[in-house]
Amino acid sequence: MFSSFWALQIFVAKLAFNTGVEVLSFQVLSYAFVLIILAVGLLGSVGRQLFELYRIQRAQFWQLFIANGIQAGLGTFFSLIGIALTAAINAGFLVKLATVTTILFAWIILHERMTPLKLVTVFVMLFGAYLLTTKGQALLPRVGDLFILGACFCWSLGNVLVRRILRAQPVNPDVVTLQKPISGLLILLLLVAGTLAYAEITGRQEPIFRCCTISPWYIPYVFAAGICLAGAWFYLNRTLKVATASYMTLMSMLTPVLVAFLAILFLGETLVWVQAIGAALIILSGTAISFSDIAAG
Repeated sequence: MFSSFWALQIFVAKLAFNTGVEVLSFQVLSYAFVLIILAVGLLGSVGRQLFELYRIQRAQFWQLFIANGIQAGLGTFFSLIGIALTAAINAGFLVKLATVTTILFAWIILHERMTPLKLVTVFVMLFGAYLLTTKGQALLPRVGDLFILGACFCWSLGNVLVRRILRAQPVNPDVVTLQKPISGLLILLLLVAGTLAYAEITGRQEPIFRCCTISPWYIPYVFAAGICLAGAWFYLNRTLKVATASYMTLMSMLTPVLVAFLAILFLGETLVWVQAIGAALIILSGTAISFSDIAAG
């Protein structure tokens, strides 16, 4: 479920940007809508628990707040800019490089097992990402691809920190889900404000940084993206409660496959053979590690 909602969120975002929706406006509106969805769905059942967490375990509350801000605020900010600047297929496969960063953060912070197979997979996935983003003809990926990689870094760090907190002291994962859009929206608003305040640095003249025109035709995209993002977060935190951080990200290999299918079918995107090899390396490496972790029990 997490993989499916994540794939649909990437597709809807790219579809919106292709029709001219402003990236920064889309981020703020979709986050506000996610907050409404989760408040309606979860506030009645876990709102009191969130308040009690703040009142009784204030240190843990702020630790989760920071971790969620990194994952939901910084990560989504970078990812949506990256989606706007690169092909949906590229974005769909590149988000799986969170496997690499999660393995490394889980090893460093959570002291999860680093096997030789995982280490080899890190390099194979990175090589696959190089082929996918550069077609084997350049040294560095495009700017949009780099934003996606930055998002992977933030997602992994935030998820691993959440996993560490949940492992140390039991917290209802729905409480974490309810807190996520609150901290994420706060970070996002600060980032958008900084982008507008320092327009000469961020390139205010570029369409990617324009804000904040709101049009009624944004609403269907915002509505769809909000539902997808809320669903992804709901199932993400439930997964982190019962599984290792490495296992969580490795088992979500369905995401790029769904994104590629939707992008080819509805967006008219294509892959050249070099990019297809890179995408296959990412998928096969993640699948191999998934079965390795299953075998390890």
